[in-house]
Order: sequence, then C-alpha cells, then structure tokens
Amino acid sequence: MWAEDIARLQTLIKEHHIDPFLNIKEDNFDSEVNRLIKSLPDLNESQVEVEIMRLFRSIGDAHTSYDIMSGPHRHYPFRFKFFGKKLKVVDAVEEYTYLLGAELIGINKYSLAQLQDKLISYVNFVENPYSFSYSLSFHITVNKFLYGAGISEELDVATFKFIVDEKPISIEINSVSMQNFAKLGTHYVMLEPDIQYFDFDMPGINLAYLDEYKTAYINFDSYPELVQLQNHCESIRNKIQDSGARNLVIDFRDNQGGDFYVGLALSACIQNLDQLDWREGIFVIVDSGTQSAAMSNAAQYQQILNATLVGSPTGADPNIAAETNRFRLKNFNRGVSISKRYYDFTQAPSDALYPDLPMTTSWEDYREGKDGTLLELLSFIQGRDRKTELNPH
Repeated sequence: MWAEDIARLQTLIKEHHIDPFLNIKEDNFDSEVNRLIKSLPDLNESQVEVEIMRLFRSIGDAHTSYDIMSGPHRHYPFRFKFFGKKLKVVDAVEEYTYLLGAELIGINKYSLAQLQDKLISYVNFVENPYSFSYSLSFHITVNKFLYGAGISEELDVATFKFIVDEKPISIEINSVSMQNFAKLGTHYVMLEPDIQYFDFDMPGINLAYLDEYKTAYINFDSYPELVQLQNHCESIRNKIQDSGARNLVIDFRDNQGGDFYVGLALSACIQNLDQLDWREGIFVIVDSGTQSAAMSNAAQYQQILNATLVGSPTGADPNIAAETNRFRLKNFNRGVSISKRYYDFTQAPSDALYPDLPMTTSWEDYREGKDGTLLELLSFIQGRDRKTELNPH
C-alpha cells in the first residue's frame, strides 16, 4: 500500500507543482522514488515516512511538504527555541519543569551540530537556514521522526543531553501523547512592555496603543477569516484614529501564514489614517517564524505602507513557489501539500527578507519576560521622535 501512495505522490508533484524540478532534476527525483519503493520491504513505517519527507524536501520549498504529524504519533515532552546557536527548553511537562532554560546539546549519540547535519535533508517546511532551525526545534520532539531518521533506536525512548547550571546531564525520556504535548507553548509570559489590548473579538489580530511611544501596536499572530477582518476594519481604524498614534508597529513574529489577502485588507483598512507618520513611522517586526503569507505581507508592507522591517531574517524565501494544494494519501490518509503559485516579492535574489533594523530578544530578556526586540524598537522610536521635536526642520 505504501508503494501505491508513494507512486501517487510522485504523480501529484508532477501534475500540481508549479515548477517541481527547479532544485532537483526530474530523472534524479524519479530514481529516488524508485529506490524508496524497492526498499519498502526493509523499512518500518517511521522510516518510510521520513524517507517521503526527504523526497519532499528535495523539491526545495516549504509549501511542498509531508506532514508527519497527520498520522499517529507521540512527542518528547519539551518545546525548544533557538537563541543564536543555543537551543533552549522553553516549556516542558510538569515532570521536567526543572529543565526550563536548559540548553539541549544532543540526543542519544548525536551532538546538536551532528543532528543538524544529519537531519537537514529530512526536515520539512524549510526554505532557508532560518526556517530550518525553526522547524528542526519542533521536529526533534516527534518520536517517529527521530526513530525513522535513525537518531533513536527505539520508537518512544531517547536520551536527551542538556547543560544545566553549566554541567552536562543525560536523561532517558519517554514520549508523551500529542494531547499532553499540545499544552506546551514557546512563549514565556511577556511582562515588558506592558501591553493592554483593546477588546476585539477577532482571532489572530490584537490592537493596543502604547501611549508613552505614541504608537499603535498590532500583534498579527495568525490569520483570521477575511470576513472577520472586514467586519472589524472600522473598529480598528477608529481605535487608532482616536488614540492619536503617530507610529504603527505590525508584529508578524511566529506567524506561519494563512490568506495574505487578509493582510492586504488590513493595509487597505488603515491606509487613510493621515495622522500616522507614513514617511518614517511604520514598522513591521519579523523573525524566523514569519513564513508563508506573513512573509508575503511583510514584503508588501515595505512597498505599500513604506514600512521599515525590524527583527531578524524571515523563515520564508521571498522569491519561491508558494500557496498550496492539499491532498491525503489514499491508503494511509497522511496529509501532504504541494506548491501551486510563484511570486517574486523582492527584485534582488535573496533567501529571506532581511530586516532594515536588526533586533533580537536575548535569552536573558526572554527568561525575565522582556520582549527585547519590541523594547528596543520602542526605544528607537522614542529617540527618533525626541530628535524630531528638538530639530523640527
């Protein structure tokens, strides 16, 4: 049955991907498919799925991916986040909360660097080094991914190696259910700056006014439906207008995408607010979690809102195949996506949107509940505004 599903995936990619063989020659792709089908008798299910991930990864864009989480699976009980080159535990089930803040240095016999080298050909939802790190930090929690890639010798047990209080420790960890893992997040409670959002019943988009900085702040965390944005447009515009804001910050960090026409509708909603400083006062924050439609909207806002990009490089390539057709495997009912459109969002070749003002949140700030990136941006805005007040001409 796997042979039938894999052959079908081969056909789907050729029929539906807008440019499937930009990064791998068709003959080579076909050879890899045939090799996988011939090796099926020697592979367990986890190995088959990870090998399918390798096939999809060879296409080279994040929207062409195999969702290993769409079938039965379990997780190791941590959420990880990169701070520079260090991978930190930012959440854990109750049994392992003493590891919060610990640095992961390896799994089983592999160091973190070796894990990155071994898994780079398998991790899906990747377009550049930034989305690789972002996606890797999640995939290493998936039990059958580690097992299928040969990192673990057992399906539900692995030895995780950490640095705790400057000392290395190794702990044999059992996997937990998807339901228990789903309770974990990647955000500490952010205490600074103190943001009080207006009461909008709209998922994914929150608005606040930061009076000290004369700045309206839109946390664009995920994408609502277009009709939801349209229904709230007048309220958003009125709140910003009544606040007297001169600056606007739109935050796309950790937004992995949706319908970019919703983002365009938001820009249309606010574009008549003449009180805003449209020359220097519009900022968009991005990071490695800014992907798909969020990256698209960030690039569009640079142009149509004259926005300054702030933060760290996006996890999405601005000039690559995008949007998706979604399919389910006939026999195993796994989910796959295949890119169907192509956009050029920047004129110059680039693997990411790079910020005009690089700013990051350090581990020390994150641990203390400080949004270092936003605080640095607000300080920049405040300093610029004071300079303008002193030198109005």
